[in-house]
Amino acid sequence: MTAALEAEFSDVFEGRPDELGARADRLSATAEAILAAADALRDLVDEQRSLATDAVGETADESTAKMRRAGRRYERTAQALTTYAVELAPIQAAARSAIADAEHQQSRQYMLQAHLADIEIDIVQAEARGVSTAALESDRWDAYAGLSSAAAGLEDARRTLYDAREQIRDAADRAISAIEVAIEDGKDSFGDNWDQFWGGVRDFFSPVAEWAQRALKVVTTVLMDRISAAVSALVVAVLMLVGALVIGFIVTTLGTAGLIVVAAILAAALLALVITESLGKPVKVGGTHVTTEGADTDVNKAEARDYQGIMQDLAEQDLNGLFVKTEIRVVAIRDAAGEVISWRIQLPSTQAWSPTNTDGALNDARTDAMLALFPGVPTQYESAVWDAMTDAGVFESEAPIMFTGWSLGGMMAGELATDARVADRVESVFTAGAAIDKHYSDIPQGVRVTQINNGIDPVHTLEFSGLGAEDYVRTGGTWQTYRPLAWPIHEATMYGTEAERFLPEPRAGDEIFFAAEGSASYEDVYVAEYTRGS
Repeated sequence: MTAALEAEFSDVFEGRPDELGARADRLSATAEAILAAADALRDLVDEQRSLATDAVGETADESTAKMRRAGRRYERTAQALTTYAVELAPIQAAARSAIADAEHQQSRQYMLQAHLADIEIDIVQAEARGVSTAALESDRWDAYAGLSSAAAGLEDARRTLYDAREQIRDAADRAISAIEVAIEDGKDSFGDNWDQFWGGVRDFFSPVAEWAQRALKVVTTVLMDRISAAVSALVVAVLMLVGALVIGFIVTTLGTAGLIVVAAILAAALLALVITESLGKPVKVGGTHVTTEGADTDVNKAEARDYQGIMQDLAEQDLNGLFVKTEIRVVAIRDAAGEVISWRIQLPSTQAWSPTNTDGALNDARTDAMLALFPGVPTQYESAVWDAMTDAGVFESEAPIMFTGWSLGGMMAGELATDARVADRVESVFTAGAAIDKHYSDIPQGVRVTQINNGIDPVHTLEFSGLGAEDYVRTGGTWQTYRPLAWPIHEATMYGTEAERFLPEPRAGDEIFFAAEGSASYEDVYVAEYTRGS
């Protein structure tokens, strides 16, 4: 429990306040050096008047002004970092104390539960002998009270950790505001300021710059998350506006009767879609097995080491299948003894866009429509995934499962993670550019869900059906969403790059779903290919 609690609140312990303060001092010293250099440059021109210095005076003035602005930016950023470090240290100390309290209360729970079990046995034996159980029953109530107190202590620890997370975010907000003010001096926009400021730092003081960017990870993540969320909201608003304009055009052109006819045709088409999708069975057209056990270096490099590696695999699956067939990969991670320690299910994105597709890939526009409009209604794509998992031996094992995919594949991953057949084995879901928020209230608590959603990509906002108020509530740290602003807006390689930027290493607990480089663990990859059937 306490290990899980520490993993859930791992973000609270990111950053080292002591080192942050020391580096901020170095940044402040750099600011002083820049300002001193600016004064020296101005003095050189003022005190050494000649035709040459007069000719470069204007340039010197401009250079001096830029250096002083840079110095002010360094100084203000150093002040923001120092303040953030000062606030971060006691928050983390309180959080560590809460973890220690939780560990104590959990140990107390285990002890009291064992004691309570002994008391129950003693009561049964006393009753069998006809001896009074009054003292034992008093002990039992004391044990119950202790258990209640321990549970309350655990809840207090969790509440302290939630408060710590909010306090860190508030401190990050204040640091963001201070840094925004610092870098806006003399520049055109926030993006220009940020890039030019850190670009200059890299040019002249690269060690400080590289460290400072890492130290500011929490601050910049919070800022970009808010910008990206705002852009996503704008994209959804635009889509809604376009839909309203289309409906308005139909009513204006055809009248209300025309709108009713269009609605009836659409309803009939959707009904036909549901019926044909439910009755059809996928056709297996191929299957191979690839293992990296004892493989050479090049093959081992092909193993996915992190989320970017998964995105590379998914892009390859898309390319292999295209609109002709659907390639599903079921990856068994095995240890040195050959035992399966985890399963990773990899699902491709939409490749067949024809609405009349009847014998091509399953990952097509029809499946997109089904998952968006009728979540819970089985599709041929879903049936094929269960079939591939069965053939690969997933249900002959008790090993934990990760579902992963991007775009349509991510939507399918979210759908499968809610299924009762695997609910007790799913431990992780990784998606990119996929609409899965509607599954928040259905996916079992404790499952690590990791989303990478580009802020200017509308695809992950297209929930359409199933998204309720309960899905907006985020009460735990197991569901994590990262929102970059990147180009191209919806593309596997881009999402792989952003996954590497945000999560260069797997999240705590997800390591089990990757074969470790240089270790005896390896991948057994079952590749299954399907097409649509009647």
